[in-house]
Amino acid sequence: MTNLHGIISAMLTPFTSDVGPVDYEWLPGYLRFLEAGGLHGVLALGTTGEGPSLSLTERQRVLDTILAQRGNLAVIAGTGCAALTETIALSNYAVERGADAILVMPPFYIKGPSEAGIIGYYQALCDTLPPTARLMLYHIPQVTGVAITPTIIDALLASHPQQLFGMKDSSGNWEHAQMLIERYPQLKIFTGSDRLIAQALAHGAAGAITAMASTFPQIARAVYDAHHHGGDVLAAQARLSALRDRFDPLNTPAQLKAALAWHSTLPETHVRLPFVALTNQAAAQLKHEIEAL
Repeated sequence: MTNLHGIISAMLTPFTSDVGPVDYEWLPGYLRFLEAGGLHGVLALGTTGEGPSLSLTERQRVLDTILAQRGNLAVIAGTGCAALTETIALSNYAVERGADAILVMPPFYIKGPSEAGIIGYYQALCDTLPPTARLMLYHIPQVTGVAITPTIIDALLASHPQQLFGMKDSSGNWEHAQMLIERYPQLKIFTGSDRLIAQALAHGAAGAITAMASTFPQIARAVYDAHHHGGDVLAAQARLSALRDRFDPLNTPAQLKAALAWHSTLPETHVRLPFVALTNQAAAQLKHEIEAL
């Protein structure tokens, strides 16, 4: 099975309009763009990929398309849903079709669930998966409203050590990321923050799964290369961080899709509501700021 490491794109999902279907025909060219940019893999249907905005059937077809066109890219499938039954169905679908791992956010509709409830949710999922499945936990409490705590991780390591493979920490908090890396050497810890890649790699993280890698793969990969090949890590990280600072965390997919059309040969694609396209003024401002870097 593929060794998951390095720089992984939290890849975009294309739509024909803000209320239209997924543009499946757009995906193969996009995957070639990411592969040519030097990425080690892709995360399909994550937060940047608007995964929760797709139906279960759409998510299955997106995964089928990506897995068929993956080339040399590792594929992590975002399979977390609000309903446990759908998480189980989509997770098993992804594993059966050859995804290298599944990334599962906690159930995000019920706010303030007990740790016992979250542990039970993940244990129920693991009980349905084959023993060789690789589960990655998704910690993004600013979006889900639910934290993946050490108590939850410890319980899952005790009950399902073979399946619990890793974690994506998108909290943006370096102290939290450092704690995970140091406390859980048996897990593959990926930072979800473009700003923390250099620090995470220096402390032993497996890599990074980030938004900027979805549109600027070479700039994200440069941090990894500098770390592993003796380059100027601080300069590479500073360039990526400055780029990230130009993007609004509340409307990142729309901005990334606009920027992708400016500096690639890929046709323009759209976000799905509730995300909204950039106004002409906002697009011009973003383009100016990116070009000024």
